[in-house]
Amino acid sequence: TSEINETPVIPLSTSALAKSFRAGIDGCSARVSVLRSIDLALWPGEIVALHGARASGRTTLLLCAAGLLAPDSGAIHWCGGRSLSSEHLTYLTAASGSPPEARGESGRDPGALYARLEHATRRACRLFLVDDLSAVGALERRLVLSALARCASRGAAVLLAADEGIADSPVVSRVVTLANGVLVQRRKRSAARMTSSSPASRARASARSTYGRSLRSPQ
Repeated sequence: TSEINETPVIPLSTSALAKSFRAGIDGCSARVSVLRSIDLALWPGEIVALHGARASGRTTLLLCAAGLLAPDSGAIHWCGGRSLSSEHLTYLTAASGSPPEARGESGRDPGALYARLEHATRRACRLFLVDDLSAVGALERRLVLSALARCASRGAAVLLAADEGIADSPVVSRVVTLANGVLVQRRKRSAARMTSSSPASRARASARSTYGRSLRSPQ
């Protein structure tokens, strides 16, 4: 019984996730696989950078993880269950709903992403999914990463689409790359940056003898 009580709650896990889209025109079309057998687990206190080229499928994966897009196959678990609670998850994107005249040259509302994140942090979210962070300015990006780091320090998990600059940020604990529909571990932060007292490290240590390989953080 004590072992069950100590089992950590994984904010997000996917197993054999697959998604494809039909491309082309009527009479001349084909299905294009965007995600193929994606296994991913996000641990409490962990910030994972999702790296990949443009159109690599990062947004598709984030939308599936947010419950906004149904995968073709595979399973998604949020906080250990198959049902999604909006109170425990926040999906954010730099795309702004502001009128064009209120936006800068980039077509985006400066500061809007950070403002939405600050509003979301007032709720007890366990999972933050952030898309298109590379599209915001340098100052807002630093503010967003700092806010996400505070959320992670309280035990939340974060998955964010990342370019090289974001992937190299010291607040990122793990980097995974999405290429050709497959997710692979690219780099893992040193133990100095993910200390044994962090929520993510405690969760992984507790889960080593409890969860299968597909739900473990890549070694």
